Amino acid sequence: MNLTGQYATDFQNILNKAVQTSEVPLTQLQTQDTQVLAEKTALGSLQATVAALTSSLTTLGTDGSSLALGATSSNEAAVTVTNSGATSPSTYTINSVTSVASAASETSLASYTDSASTPITTGTTTPGAMQLVVGSQQYNFTLTQNNLSGLVSQINGLNAGVTASILTTSSGNYLSLQANSTGATTLQLNDESSTTPANIISATNQGANAKFQLNGITITQASNTINNVIPGVTFNIVGQSTSATTLTLASDPSQLSNDLQTFVGDYNNLESAVKAQVGTSGGALVGDSTITQLQQTMQHLISHFSSTTGGVQSLSDLGVTFNGIDGTLTYDPTVVNGMSSSQLTNALNFLGSATTGLGAFSQNFDQFSNSVTGLIQTEISSDTTSDTELQKQISTTTDQINAMQQNLAKQIEASDALESAYESQQTELTASLQGLDLVLYGKATGSPGS
Repeated sequence: MNLTGQYATDFQNILNKAVQTSEVPLTQLQTQDTQVLAEKTALGSLQATVAALTSSLTTLGTDGSSLALGATSSNEAAVTVTNSGATSPSTYTINSVTSVASAASETSLASYTDSASTPITTGTTTPGAMQLVVGSQQYNFTLTQNNLSGLVSQINGLNAGVTASILTTSSGNYLSLQANSTGATTLQLNDESSTTPANIISATNQGANAKFQLNGITITQASNTINNVIPGVTFNIVGQSTSATTLTLASDPSQLSNDLQTFVGDYNNLESAVKAQVGTSGGALVGDSTITQLQQTMQHLISHFSSTTGGVQSLSDLGVTFNGIDGTLTYDPTVVNGMSSSQLTNALNFLGSATTGLGAFSQNFDQFSNSVTGLIQTEISSDTTSDTELQKQISTTTDQINAMQQNLAKQIEASDALESAYESQQTELTASLQGLDLVLYGKATGSPGS
């Protein structure tokens, strides 16, 4: 606030000093809030980094418990396969594929010159009456617009598992009906407006089921995606085949190798994040107990994993080595990729599961990274509360400073006006005395020659 008046400069200095003094608590609050927000941001970043390591440890535990099973097909032109939960090695034979599932698709027998005016039904017994048949379901309706556009709209509004559209050709417009899912079915559209109902669509493609033999057993399915025959295995019928296709579930070293590489990368990211928060040049979390606890958990992770039994006794046997100088891990994928089947089994046994071995450490790190109950989330929530409270205090303090500034300014302006009035009176009094001197002595006192 800038003052005006005869003594504005002096009074402005008084006002500025008063405001500066009152702003000291506000500056302290703002500094404190800045620190809280910086800590909250750092915690959020740290939480994501810990969560990544938690996830990679969970994956390694899953590899151990599921033996890192991968699924392969000897003829992917006929059948493709994925492991969707299998936990033991096995093989299956698709002896042949005689049919691939397809969706029913038919068109109208007649063409319609104008989609908006050419009538669909002409019977007078029950004008506009139609019946759609999809499999065993019948849908009876009456055309509200007796034209192709109206028919398409009403069929699509039935939610009958089919999609209607208009095919525009040089010979006219046709109705197209397409089943939304594969499988052999009945697809009809009957004109029932007269006493002689008639199917007005073709019957050349009523869909087909997938048909194949699995280990000599003939199986028919409406879908090409088969996930209810072999527990934990999903396979897809792609094409017909008269020769046998072998589906194999076996431990996949490449899967384990990729997951170990991810683990090493996530660990190193966390090591860098933690290192950035310690020492004299550390970030916003210097001195935070969470950092200390994380360091201890990471050290335990590295030092704990050694075994006195089996062919794999430490992380180094998996190609993972620890650099004691900078605290990072390195990974050599040739170690796992070169393992025999028995060595791979030992490696997977070493990893354990979600509750044992390396995989169990995911629970240790989840105590930090869990977005609901984790230690980091608890700190973030506390910082959020602190920020909210500090913002309230900052707002209140700011309002108090503004009010003080306005009140003090009014007082100073009043003082300035009063001072000006006093000086004006003094000037008038001086002039009066000088006039009296002139009358009494013939000259003004203090004038030259007096």
